[in-house]
Amino acid sequence: MDDLPVRVLLVAEDEADYCLIQQWLSQIGRNYYLEQVTTVDSALESIAGQQHHVYLIDCDLSQPDRLELLRESVLNGYAAPVVLLVDSHQAAEIADGYAHFTDYLIKDEINPSLLERMIHCAMQQYQLRNDLRRATQEKRQLTRALEMLRKNEERYALVIQGSDDGIWDWNLQTQEIYFSPRWKSLLGYEETELTNHSDSWFDCIHPEERDRVKQEISAHLAGTSPRFVSVHRLRHRNGTYSWVFSRGIAVRDVTGEAVRFVGSLTDITPWKQTPGCRIAGITHDRLTGLPNRDWFTSRLHQAAALSRQDPAQGFAVLFVDLDRFKTINDSLGHWLGDRLLMEIAQRMLTCLRPCDTIARLGGDEFVILLEEVKTQEDVICVTQRIQQELSTPFHIEGHEVFVSASIGIVLSNTHYAHPEDLLRYADVAMGQAKKSQCHGGYEVFQQGVHADGVTQLQLKTDLRHAIDRQELQLHYQPIICLRTRRLIGFEALVRWQHPRYGLIAPGVFVPLAEETGLIDALGQWVLREACRQMRQWQLTIPQGPSLTINVNLSGKQFTPYLTQQIHQILKDTHLEARYLKLELTESILMSNADSAVATLRQLKQLGVQLAIDDFGTGYSSLSYLHRFPIDTLKIDRSFIHRVDVDGEQLAIVRTIMTLAWNLGMDVVAEGVETSKQLAQLRSLQCEYGQGFLFSKPVDPDSVLSLITTPVDDWQPRSLMF
Repeated sequence: MDDLPVRVLLVAEDEADYCLIQQWLSQIGRNYYLEQVTTVDSALESIAGQQHHVYLIDCDLSQPDRLELLRESVLNGYAAPVVLLVDSHQAAEIADGYAHFTDYLIKDEINPSLLERMIHCAMQQYQLRNDLRRATQEKRQLTRALEMLRKNEERYALVIQGSDDGIWDWNLQTQEIYFSPRWKSLLGYEETELTNHSDSWFDCIHPEERDRVKQEISAHLAGTSPRFVSVHRLRHRNGTYSWVFSRGIAVRDVTGEAVRFVGSLTDITPWKQTPGCRIAGITHDRLTGLPNRDWFTSRLHQAAALSRQDPAQGFAVLFVDLDRFKTINDSLGHWLGDRLLMEIAQRMLTCLRPCDTIARLGGDEFVILLEEVKTQEDVICVTQRIQQELSTPFHIEGHEVFVSASIGIVLSNTHYAHPEDLLRYADVAMGQAKKSQCHGGYEVFQQGVHADGVTQLQLKTDLRHAIDRQELQLHYQPIICLRTRRLIGFEALVRWQHPRYGLIAPGVFVPLAEETGLIDALGQWVLREACRQMRQWQLTIPQGPSLTINVNLSGKQFTPYLTQQIHQILKDTHLEARYLKLELTESILMSNADSAVATLRQLKQLGVQLAIDDFGTGYSSLSYLHRFPIDTLKIDRSFIHRVDVDGEQLAIVRTIMTLAWNLGMDVVAEGVETSKQLAQLRSLQCEYGQGFLFSKPVDPDSVLSLITTPVDDWQPRSLMF
């Protein structure tokens, strides 16, 4: 715990209490992080969220609801340790409520040493209570688990007795197999016949399929396929053969080794004997008769396992998506659309060899597994043959229909962790083929070229958990007064410390947040954290300069509720509105200029400062600019980049600055990276600058040294004025 900050929440109305306790905690020297809320509702919300390690509650008996609600939270097991802060005359009066809390402190007797001991003891007591509660819960869970096991065994016995499927249970350590009575009866044997040995099964498998079934079982037990799925023939006692569908899954120990193998066997002979029926609904698609996803995945795992054993046994996966099929389907009607899909499936089959597998995933999506592949050219040849075959018009009930398909290709020599990854890669390549071709295109997946597409699919999923897992962090880039050489504020820039991909910039994940609807939660977190951090710096350096914190807003955040949200965040973090500056782009303001003016005026009434970010790159807002109550224009870095060598860029910057001054606005030049750029900006009398010449964005700990050090002394020295 010494290495991590101890998060302490103070529930008190008086900010002086916060300042006093913050001063005491800073004297202790340990890593404490203090926050304050002033209302019961805020305290209960924090307690329910379990965001803090300990709670300091100002126990004011003039508000009996406070003590009662907090008592309920503690009794319900939500809260971390709760220490009551009481006046000396109240100590005796809280005896009834005290037993439910961890401890109490008399305000007049508190000192740093006592406060530290009390927090430490409270956390230890709470941990002991939690350990006891956890042990009790584990005992109850074990009792319930044993009871469920007993009931499950009863259900298992009933299932075996009543199922039409044959059940087997193979103990891989003793090599004994239990065959249910139904399993034996499917082959014409009595319950007492057949030994409990694997030979009883394998000897019955048709000789032409025996080795294949053994390979399928071995692949699953070795962990190279997610389940065992097989269609094969078994010899009946009377000497005839029945078609069966076998399914199974391994039970593994903590090391991942298979110790048990259980499954079922279904007689599908009637289906196999029905003309045109391909074991519908079990391993094959009912409409087209092609294998389904499960069957295809099983075949893919087998091909991958074979390729690992013998790299010369290459294979390829093709992801086929019909172009404009929805339009065709809507025009023909779904019944004729289904007929078209059946004919498309048959045409693609004519392009493949017996060793290849084609499956329908659903809708108008198909996947193809090409085995015994030698070169990429061979795969492309098959792909072009499929597209050529599909280009011939289809004649459906008097309708002439033209079809094309976009195809994504991935080869077995592509690096992958699991065979299913190849399906995703082929899907990504197919999507690229649709973008790069009008119709009928194909694209070969290349790890480097298409890595972004695969990564984005994963990032969208990971982003949903990033806030809860505390993977987001803010970095802060200084903004400098070019005339006085003094620090005047920071821009907060969010970063995502992804556990796999490392530090990710906002340009990558903010668009994903907007696509997935997570931008509001992300924006709220950034605003709250930036305001909290600024307030923390103010308390840490009370005699420091008056600084502002700039926070960028997404267009999705610019709603009628924005002012209310900002007001609540400022209230919760105790930051005065004048220290917050919101940065918006021209595009956000001009998307609905009239409503934007109203929202901006509300924010100005709140006391917040406003800036237009990246000015000059968005919509032309000149006709509206005088109506917007803007404090600052930030000139986009694209203009600053060549301001020292390009006369046109220099003229643009000068015009923007003149426009801003005439409207009573400040100007900040973004992206200042060289001394020549700085000299040119100072000659134009530009007021403020921001960029790598002064400092890159830094973490919160590094900010303190920037605040307390003159800008001329910042390192590296080559970046001085």
